[in-house]
Amino acid sequence: MLLEGREGEQLLNLKRLGVSGITAHYLSPREAALVASLRIPVVLREPPPEMLAHGQPLADAPCVKNDSYGIGALAADYYLARGYQAFAYVGETLGMYWSADRRQGFADTLKKAGFGCTVYDTFSARERHSWDAERPRMIRFLQKLPKPTAIFAAMDGRARLVLDACAEAGIGVPEEIAVLGVDDDHMLCESTVPTLSSIRMGSFKCGQKAAEMLDALMHGRSVRKKNVVMEPMTVVTRESTGYDAMRDPFLARALRFIRAHAAQRHVTVADVVQAAGCSRRYVEQHFRAQLHASVRDVILQTKLERVRTLLEESNFSIGEIAAQCGAVNESHLAVLFKKATGLSMRDYRKQNREPADD
Repeated sequence: MLLEGREGEQLLNLKRLGVSGITAHYLSPREAALVASLRIPVVLREPPPEMLAHGQPLADAPCVKNDSYGIGALAADYYLARGYQAFAYVGETLGMYWSADRRQGFADTLKKAGFGCTVYDTFSARERHSWDAERPRMIRFLQKLPKPTAIFAAMDGRARLVLDACAEAGIGVPEEIAVLGVDDDHMLCESTVPTLSSIRMGSFKCGQKAAEMLDALMHGRSVRKKNVVMEPMTVVTRESTGYDAMRDPFLARALRFIRAHAAQRHVTVADVVQAAGCSRRYVEQHFRAQLHASVRDVILQTKLERVRTLLEESNFSIGEIAAQCGAVNESHLAVLFKKATGLSMRDYRKQNREPADD
């Protein structure tokens, strides 16, 4: 509706353009009042709380948003499964509501597991507008953290700055600091050093759901659910997170071996025990004590994570994916995948595949 969203721009004449339905992200009170006055179907995407407050022009409009609290909880579960015991949250600089929700989900989940969370999310006016102004404080913050610490950043852009600050301070990633972002911006995540692990949110599915709701309203149908919350999809693991938090050297070796090999080939419990360099009983007992999972469970989780990524991002056939992931056979992998996700691999791809950019 606005050309660039800058002050002084003229609102487009929506009536003259024949607009019969609108999806909107953020609207000022003046813009919201204009849209409401048109009396045409409106679906909001990720609306801030003030847009839905009682008495606001679009307070009753249906909306679709991501589960920011759930994103934080997923980040905490991910790190807890890797054995970390020290945690920190790095927020975005403008005080956005979704950043606060992600912080709360992260901290609450850690608290339930018996851990605290150091928070870095208050900024001066200069820091909000200049990374050069913020950098020295970020470096001091990172230097003071116990090592290893698992950091969850509000979004990939903030996570990249954490990586930059670690590099400048000589802090090893992931050996001393692990870093996890949000959005899975492929170009950004693959171009950082080390590459950045990130939570994939399913933005395409969110937009698709908003379009479906708008289509229903434009055809005179009611929407079954007014407020739709989309759960985060998965964590895409890259080099910035690892198992280096494991203080048990045998367990750390076992987990690094699984991460390096289980996604690409058939790996057995015996292979993991040999890589760990200790007895099978020791490995099994410590996996259950520290990870609350068996060795076989972790091997399978690693493999299925790779399967999900290939289903979402590649054009490989199901058979080719099974071969690339070192499955014993395609049918066996299909059974395991459906048991873990509740979906066949074809149905999962249909629901979660995002179209490639033109």
